[in-house]
Amino acid sequence: MKASKGIAFYNIGPAELAYLCITMGFTVIYTFLVAYRLLVMRRDMKQVLAQYDSSTYDTVVLMVVESAMAYTIFAIIFIVAFAMENNGLSTLCFLSIGKVQVSRQMSNHLRV
Repeated sequence: MKASKGIAFYNIGPAELAYLCITMGFTVIYTFLVAYRLLVMRRDMKQVLAQYDSSTYDTVVLMVVESAMAYTIFAIIFIVAFAMENNGLSTLCFLSIGKVQVSRQMSNHLRV
């Protein structure tokens, strides 16, 4: 008997892999731009109002970064595992990335 590596649960070609990479890149860029804009607004509000409580901006920036970080980490693991042809890990990430996205949204709803 010969052991096999297993089979992939899905079939992803180069176009889909490029799409995943671009989506992950846009997620990181979007998160950076939103966080930067919020921090600039926080700084401007502190300059205008000396006793302004900026904790709301800090909390929103933290929520945005945490949400994007969870998705980005899973996407990086998936892309690397897929490129290395590790079917077990890439299938695990592929099946759980939707749950990661939903759990981050739910935790944001609970915070608000």
